[in-house]
Amino acid sequence: MYLSEKIHNTFDSNLDKFVGEFTYTAIRRRLGIIFNFPADLKFKIEKYDDFEEDEYNLSGVYDFNKDRKYIVLNVSSKKNTLRLDHQDYDQWTFLLSQVIQHETIHQLQYQHRDCHDIAKLDFRDLRGSLNEEREYLADKDEIDAYGHDIAMEIKYHYPGKDPYNILKNISKVRKLPSYNYYKQTFRRTKWGMVKKRLLKKTYNWIKYV
Repeated sequence: MYLSEKIHNTFDSNLDKFVGEFTYTAIRRRLGIIFNFPADLKFKIEKYDDFEEDEYNLSGVYDFNKDRKYIVLNVSSKKNTLRLDHQDYDQWTFLLSQVIQHETIHQLQYQHRDCHDIAKLDFRDLRGSLNEEREYLADKDEIDAYGHDIAMEIKYHYPGKDPYNILKNISKVRKLPSYNYYKQTFRRTKWGMVKKRLLKKTYNWIKYV
């Protein structure tokens, strides 16, 4: 997507602000400062009791009422700091880029829609029932955004290899968390139509990521 290069260049020029051990608040503030493009991008912290120290993941929410993207750093409540070394930094950059672009796709999807519902935002990364998850992942907007995620993961985890060949043999590869999420969620169901749409979107996104 068009944001990839800009995001990576921004991180490359601010590496010293994130390699080391910093408080969650400092990380959130620094992200807000360096990502002052666009103005509709906001960062939040959510703490979890079941996270180990220095364990983290990233999630996102698009608020179509305010036309604002929230990027959420999910961290451990056992401490108030997060340590990243140079080895972690590459993955950190990739994951942050991925979630920003995922929510930007949702933003673009809503640009030409008339939405009058008031959305209740939930920033905590909590899963609903299995049926709710399946319904969520089968939605055409999510298929589009997750197709982009998978295309990014193919390029990131299998550099130097033909991405279309990886996609063709996707059932034989392991390092694709977003595809594995779909596969696990739809396990023991007939999800052929959802899978077909997901892989088609991934194919279409490959040349842009």
